[in-house]
Amino acid sequence: MSLEWQNPPDADVILRASGGKEFHVHKLILSLASSVFRDTFSVPLPTPTESPGLPIVDVHDPPEAFEIFLQIIYPTRNPPINDVETLASVLTLADKYDAKAVLDAHKDYLPSMCISSPPIHIYAILCACGREKEAEAAARRVSLASLTSLSGPLLHLMAIEHYQRLVRFIVARDTKMREIASRHQADIIDRQAHRRRSDCDNLVHDLYASAVVAALRDAFEANPYVQVIEALSIVASARSVFTPCRDSCIYGVLGLRKYAEGLLEELVKVAEALPWEG
Repeated sequence: MSLEWQNPPDADVILRASGGKEFHVHKLILSLASSVFRDTFSVPLPTPTESPGLPIVDVHDPPEAFEIFLQIIYPTRNPPINDVETLASVLTLADKYDAKAVLDAHKDYLPSMCISSPPIHIYAILCACGREKEAEAAARRVSLASLTSLSGPLLHLMAIEHYQRLVRFIVARDTKMREIASRHQADIIDRQAHRRRSDCDNLVHDLYASAVVAALRDAFEANPYVQVIEALSIVASARSVFTPCRDSCIYGVLGLRKYAEGLLEELVKVAEALPWEG
């Protein structure tokens, strides 16, 4: 990315990132944006004798993220950030240099990322930016399996207490939901065993009730809701698939769908009611 303000003739300091990439910048602008830079520039810096004769400060930061970080500080149009990992790297620099304006810039980028990014990635960003209420909402959508996707800049961005709190909540939520699933699974199996049905009814009920039972058994390995929702979509297709069957058969399938919808509603209420602190 090329910065419009790079190498201005009136720059009075050079920041040198990892790999030797240099950024010619202004002490005043950086001091206003960052208390760390303000303290750094408050003491005399050695001036090299060779051209351009500006003091050099080594910052040892990745040049790509540092370039975006600087461009956000300067009064220019904010650069595009296309992925949550890059945003995490920039916010890590904002925390390192105590640059509140850069930290606040996440508001410009995060909305478009919420659609395509895993909830745990959004949770990490929101925690780093101090948005506790929104972070809680994101945490309630995080699955246990997705914890392993947190790596690199996102893992470094999240404070250990935020990570531990998330794990406690997920474990408490999924334990409670497994209890509900076990109870409903036994109920469905009992219904299957004690209902008298024709051969057609048997075929439909066995197929779709088994789908719900399997969903309940497997749901909490990945996401508390996904498998149950999938089971509902399977059951919902029964009317078109089994139109030739008798009305009693269709009625039974729709009854099973209603039962599964009630279960999903119960699961959602339980998850939302659990205290965030886990």
